Amino acid sequence: MSADRTARPHTLLALLWGSNSSLQFRMHSGARWRLRLGPGPKEPVAVIPGQISRRAPTYSHRSPANLGRVASRKVRIKSVESFVVNIRGGAAALFGSPGFFRVGQLVPDDQDVLTVKVGTTVADALKLMRENNFDQLPVTTTSGQVIGTFTYRSFAQGMRHLPGQAQVLQAPVEDLVEELHFVRVSEDVSGILPHLEINHAVLVGDEDRLLAVVTTADVSRFLWQRTRPFVLLRDIELAIRDLMRSCCTDEQLAGAIASCVPSNPDSASMRLEDLTLTQLLSVLLHGHSFGAYFRLAFGRNRDLVNNTLSQVHKVRNKVFHFRDEVSDAELRHLVEVAGWLRRKIMIRDGAR
Repeated sequence: MSADRTARPHTLLALLWGSNSSLQFRMHSGARWRLRLGPGPKEPVAVIPGQISRRAPTYSHRSPANLGRVASRKVRIKSVESFVVNIRGGAAALFGSPGFFRVGQLVPDDQDVLTVKVGTTVADALKLMRENNFDQLPVTTTSGQVIGTFTYRSFAQGMRHLPGQAQVLQAPVEDLVEELHFVRVSEDVSGILPHLEINHAVLVGDEDRLLAVVTTADVSRFLWQRTRPFVLLRDIELAIRDLMRSCCTDEQLAGAIASCVPSNPDSASMRLEDLTLTQLLSVLLHGHSFGAYFRLAFGRNRDLVNNTLSQVHKVRNKVFHFRDEVSDAELRHLVEVAGWLRRKIMIRDGAR
């Protein structure tokens, strides 16, 4: 990959994976980029046309001496332009498999990168952390170089070296910092987990170019967003099985399965666990079986049950075959179905 710029250099803020067929770049706008992807000159060249309008990040510099305010620098990540360059091939050459999670994906789009300058008092730094609900503040020189990070832990550990409370609060933050590990935006997520276990945060970039801060909360949020569809689908399928079992005897259940899966010679001995979700719903919604058994737990309205559950297997196929991202509407539907089944189980258990 080569990059030719027709404007002055700008800071590359983040490199995030988009879909499986694209790379998403985030950078300060204002530069014109020509990106060559692929092994040879015959590969297509993606050009960002024209001069992208510049939106400068928000800065706040105040001198504690003349304004009584913390000298800070805030970069709003959401003010950074983003664009997507489609690629075919070349991804593996950049980072290996595009399916691996990268550090850049952990950074929230609207994250504020907030730093304080050398000379900022502990009192001002703590006030800033409370106002922004941050647990750490990188400390930089006047030229923007990171010299350490002020955290609640470094504050607590450093207090023993300062005798009085007044002295502690007026101490400069650079005397009470700790070293957090720097990582690259392209680094595999698994590589930063040991550092997060110890320090609860890592810095993205290097001492001369701080791009973002990734915390354990960011990782938890990212992993939950990625795994929530799997958890919901598991809950839904297990709940359906549980309700079906409670409606009839083992012999009756085996007969219901055999009547819906006649092409399988082993259908007489099949369990609910052996069925695909599509087969499971076929057994549940089979006219005779539903009327004789399953309406006792799912309710008498077969059409309502069918409409409630019919879209689940489509979402399941998308999730388990990694065909596409689950949409917000699909995720809401899974949440609603899981809640509906949970209520059915509560009603059943209350009637026992």
